[in-house]
Amino acid sequence: MRRQIQKKLPVIILWLLPLTTVFGQSVDLGYNTLAGTNNKLPFWLWANQLGHFDANSSTVQNLELRAFHNQQLSNTDFTVEAGLDLDLLLADKNDLRFTQLFAGFNWKFLQLQIGAFPDEERFAGLSTSNGNMAASLNARPHPRIRMGFNRFVPLIGNWFSIKGFYEEGLLNDKRYVEDTHLHRKAFYLRFGQPQSIELTAGLEHFVMWGGTHPEYGELQDWSSYFDYISGSAGDENALPTDQENVLGNGYGVYQLQLKKAWEKIHATLYVSHPFDDRSGMQLDNAVDNLWGLHLAFQNREALLQNLVLEFINTKNQSGTYHLVPDENGVPQGHGRDNYYNHGVYRSGVTYGQMAMVSPLFAPVIIDDGMSKGFESTRFTGFHLAANGQLTKAIYWKSALTYTANYGFHDGQGGSTYDPARRQASALGQLKWKPIDKKISIAAALAADHGSLYDNGENKTRLGAMLSLNYSIK
Repeated sequence: MRRQIQKKLPVIILWLLPLTTVFGQSVDLGYNTLAGTNNKLPFWLWANQLGHFDANSSTVQNLELRAFHNQQLSNTDFTVEAGLDLDLLLADKNDLRFTQLFAGFNWKFLQLQIGAFPDEERFAGLSTSNGNMAASLNARPHPRIRMGFNRFVPLIGNWFSIKGFYEEGLLNDKRYVEDTHLHRKAFYLRFGQPQSIELTAGLEHFVMWGGTHPEYGELQDWSSYFDYISGSAGDENALPTDQENVLGNGYGVYQLQLKKAWEKIHATLYVSHPFDDRSGMQLDNAVDNLWGLHLAFQNREALLQNLVLEFINTKNQSGTYHLVPDENGVPQGHGRDNYYNHGVYRSGVTYGQMAMVSPLFAPVIIDDGMSKGFESTRFTGFHLAANGQLTKAIYWKSALTYTANYGFHDGQGGSTYDPARRQASALGQLKWKPIDKKISIAAALAADHGSLYDNGENKTRLGAMLSLNYSIK
């Protein structure tokens, strides 16, 4: 298999390289080599890397071709954009794929994007989940179509604006329910300005729907689309569980952000609150949140440029029990939400065997070569990350993360992990990127210690990464 991929790569690159060089505004060749002990890479060598690296490999070789283009059509308000990221991966499982391949069209504040593209990176890339519990930069982008606003649009002066989008995608990886659709919509309101205080509040709603179930066959399709996206219960043709709850696998987040800008520092406090059903939407799980603080120092040549602090809690999940009859036989309690797992869509919120949500939901259960969801969805954790500049050409980045993981509610008042499985992960990285050179070099060291990824057995795992990048254009 490896020899077949190696034979194909020169042909593909020789075909694509002239095209990308002519049409791309930015064209780069990159090479990454990674290694880890105990048959696995440490957490911060694979997490939030758009699925580039196989977490379950002890060594990874990666060669990638990246090209991006953005152009305004002359004398119009239209702009077009396109991008690709072609990756050759040599690891325990070899692969040749387009990690990104997309096109976009913009007219004033309106945007249409088609293909496999990631969300915009936020908080200098230092957050555990890009500030959004339900949509991180961890997994490889899936094919989708997104329509919406490309920026916040003022409605009343400069102190009240809105932003949103509507999206349909396809999860075309190997998964329990084949060809699962993924719907996503988002709506945000923004009040004020950073120079005083800026408040942003929003809601994002996701639904996995349709597809082919190995036991139930073809699930309800486009004819039930409105019921899916509106969070309605299924009709008489739906599965019994969907008639009792809502059609498909619905989940989402409430997002809140408070920003204040001073001359030398911008401070952003952000909260991401998950919900898996109506109880979460009604804040029965109010204590479950990602709390974050991002400090952006405005001296762009400073030793310390960005600092992120986060606290994460997902232990409550609306309570210990779900619909337990009381002494009168009336069902009580709406707990055991088990975030991002699902009884019908058993691959959970994963793509390419990696979490699409925060990578702290782990480990991903792999069975018969496909994901079967998350083994642990209840945890508390702390995260500290920072970056900056040592000299004009040398940049640094570091991260330290700790979690106590409890599995999920076992239905008997306890947890499936007892005692808790604790995990600590650290990263240190240096990057040499001179202004007048086309080449950059980065080296990173990472370490894990804990029992989360080794069936309750405490292990220490070390790893390293060396990255080379050449800017062709």
